[in-house]
Amino acid sequence: MKIRTRLTIYFTLLIMVIVLVRSVIMYYSIQNYADKVFYERIRAKAVTTAQRLLYLQNVDSALLAKIDKTQADLMLNENIEVYDSSDHEIYTNNDTVTYHLTKDQFAQIRNEKELHLLQGKHKIVAFTYNLAGNKNIVVGGGEDQYGDALARQLRWTLIYLAAFSFIMVVIVGWIFAGQALAPIAIVVKKVTTLSPIEKSERLEPMSEKDEIAALVATFNDLFDKLEEAFKLQKFFVANVSHEMNNPLAKIKSQIEVSLIQNRDKEDYKKILKSVLEDVNEMIILMQDMMKFSKISKETLTYDEFRIDELLFEIRDNIIATSQLDKVDIELSNPPLNDREFIIKANKPLIATAIKNIINNACKYSPDHTAQLTLSIHEGRVIVSVTDHGPGISAEDLPYIFNIFFRSQSALSSKGFGIGLALAQRILKAHGYDIEPSSEPGRGTTFTISLYHTKKATP
Repeated sequence: MKIRTRLTIYFTLLIMVIVLVRSVIMYYSIQNYADKVFYERIRAKAVTTAQRLLYLQNVDSALLAKIDKTQADLMLNENIEVYDSSDHEIYTNNDTVTYHLTKDQFAQIRNEKELHLLQGKHKIVAFTYNLAGNKNIVVGGGEDQYGDALARQLRWTLIYLAAFSFIMVVIVGWIFAGQALAPIAIVVKKVTTLSPIEKSERLEPMSEKDEIAALVATFNDLFDKLEEAFKLQKFFVANVSHEMNNPLAKIKSQIEVSLIQNRDKEDYKKILKSVLEDVNEMIILMQDMMKFSKISKETLTYDEFRIDELLFEIRDNIIATSQLDKVDIELSNPPLNDREFIIKANKPLIATAIKNIINNACKYSPDHTAQLTLSIHEGRVIVSVTDHGPGISAEDLPYIFNIFFRSQSALSSKGFGIGLALAQRILKAHGYDIEPSSEPGRGTTFTISLYHTKKATP
């Protein structure tokens, strides 16, 4: 079932329930009011008749009945009866109409003082009327011709009104549902004609701040992610094939050379060692690529740790794996509360990002030394990594975080251009910032801004 049809049905059901409830309340309210007026009217007439009969002792019953029948407001099949204390009828003004009251009803009338009854079309009011110690019962009734006609007319009017309302609500609901869904239909039509990946086309943002505008923004965000994913995929295929070609070509050439003629054991060892280095480079490349492709904000797990302790762990690990590399750590403007060094992040990934930057600094520094500075500034933990290398030109600096990009000053060193791209991707996934600054001949500095976890001093 289409949304337009479903909305029309819901709208119709809601309005019709309201119309029917209102009609029922109106009908029974008016009917009850008409019954109340009728009972008050017949009671007043019954009281008048009883007073004439019981107060005027010399009034003949037959004469009184004739007087009652000559009244201008005589009701249809009206009858008024008076009973004595023994429940015997002592007067009736219409012999053609008889009310059948049981002993239990007489007893109920005497207990409750007044009782409303319905016998066929006759509406009856019965009440006690005491005179000189005698507990008489007066019964008056008749057909409420006017009230019944009013109720009947009202009933049919409400039925016609409900039917008319149903037709109008269906039509209006269908029109309103169509108007409400028209922007969605337009968006769907535009989406089917867009080329968000090939031509980077997007839906036009809407000025209204409603659900449709949110839907358009969501579509555009999705298109951005899809385009980025496809571009990344194409970029990976193109660049990985190129990067993998170099070590594979080297491996192939070395194997071919080794097969041209017999060589001694030491030569074969050198060739195998060179092949092993190339294979290790390929493994590192593939591992970095896998890390790069899997990192996203949605897949991160977080825990709390001290960033200063992590920096010392990274330094010890680098020094243990390389005899040439050195890492100097300086605490600048240390906080009064050491807990300001605590951050909430994915510790292994943050360690990978910082380690990649430090390794780069050691690689390009002539003395293989990276200078780390740790400080707290305006609610952030700032980690600066500085090298003494050749620096990066202003032309290359905007592209250093692009995957597989290598600046002119780095072409003489081994590498694939993934380390910095991986570090930035990890930091961005956490919502952290990394800013490079460099001058040719004066080295490069990477400034990392991390948010610390604020906690009270224990």
